[in-house]
Amino acid sequence: MNAQRIKSIVIQITLFVALLPLVACQAQPEQTSDRDAWRLGYVAPSIYPVEINDMNAMDKQGEHMTAIATQIQFIGEKIQSVQKIFPHYDGYALPLSVFTIQAGEQLGGGTTELPDYFEINWTSLVNLKTYITRVNITKQIRDIINQGTLSAPVDRPSEQEECHYFVFNFGFLPDGRVKVWLGGCGPFKYIETLPPYKILTEKDLVADYINSDKKYQHYYIEHAKKQGYPDPRVIPWKKVNKVLHRKYDVQHKQWHVIEGTH
Repeated sequence: MNAQRIKSIVIQITLFVALLPLVACQAQPEQTSDRDAWRLGYVAPSIYPVEINDMNAMDKQGEHMTAIATQIQFIGEKIQSVQKIFPHYDGYALPLSVFTIQAGEQLGGGTTELPDYFEINWTSLVNLKTYITRVNITKQIRDIINQGTLSAPVDRPSEQEECHYFVFNFGFLPDGRVKVWLGGCGPFKYIETLPPYKILTEKDLVADYINSDKKYQHYYIEHAKKQGYPDPRVIPWKKVNKVLHRKYDVQHKQWHVIEGTH
């Protein structure tokens, strides 16, 4: 191999490493022109906020597939903000709406290529337990995303247009369970409720990190009490294990709130 060829390869490798976050936006086997780059959404009960410590999209070999923005850490919208969409919201249920979900994105433009699984490291601030949740991207999920469907846009609920699901939404419960929905194409499509893949012990965590969460937990409990709530460490599961949706009534041209378990 001549010197010029070696130099060319070195330059290509250097550019690839430097632009790694942007590589994901190049064409991949699953990528299609009529699909958006996948995105993420997070939601938690207002009275039971959680902290996202790390969020990764992984391939079969357990390698990071694409970079994910990490500017979102605390999940759980203020009750007053949620009540703009769900007027009678009491702070306990999962408020599932495009207006109450905190959105997450890929870096570098993103890709439509799906990972093999997501791995989420997060902490429930009511009990200070840190969980690892693994969300496998199954054939069922891939089929739903790859197949277009007719649905009503959020801003034009009386119309119909073809779209693809492309948003992975995660609903965090204070005992470590996570509900999973697909969104971005009409009504949210429930997939599953996952138990923790792993629960980390204090030996797995940095002392400063634990102390920081303890300080925030004290503030959060006192704040809840000042708002008239009982001690949130006593969890009213009948209220917490609920999900609120909105459905548009085309005939009467208004939104209705629907309550369910997923």
